[in-house]
Amino acid sequence: MSARHNAYRDGRIHVCEAMCSTCIFRPGNLMRLKSGRVRQMVDEARAEESAIICHHTLEGDNAVCRGFYDRYPTQPLQIAERLDLIIEVTPEGGNLDPSDALTPTDVYGSLHA
Repeated sequence: MSARHNAYRDGRIHVCEAMCSTCIFRPGNLMRLKSGRVRQMVDEARAEESAIICHHTLEGDNAVCRGFYDRYPTQPLQIAERLDLIIEVTPEGGNLDPSDALTPTDVYGSLHA
């Protein structure tokens, strides 16, 4: 996470509790981004051992995008999770749908497959 963002504050990393209705990780191109832009953002965040900030939190207090968090466990996010430093938040105007949260099977596949 870039120094210009404050997803890490109060000694915790703030993560959206669910994907927002226009999350860049939802099927389709709901944010109308240029082709390849999401991949570029993911590649940059992973190369920097960082995270993508939810677009609903770009102004004010930031939070890590739930779609990114569920799919790309960067080392800092893994460490924060193991140290119980993750706090789930609902961004103002985020229009979150907790029923869309991914399970570990969604992300990593079934161990029995």
